[in-house]
Amino acid sequence: MRLEERVVYIQFKSAKERYEHFFAKRTEIIKRASLGCIASYLGITLETQSRIRAN
Repeated sequence: MRLEERVVYIQFKSAKERYEHFFAKRTEIIKRASLGCIASYLGITLETQSRIRAN
C-alpha cells in the first residue's frame, strides 16, 4: 500500500511538494541522511533540492 502511494506521489506531485511533505513527516531522517540520499529517495536532483531548500 505504501509503495503504491509513493509511486502515485512521485508521479503527480511537484518536487517542492514532495520535499515539503517528506520534511514534515520525516524530520529525524533529514537530520541523519545525506542530501544525496534524500534527493534520490524523492526522485529529484541535488540541484533541484538545493533550490527548494534555498527558498
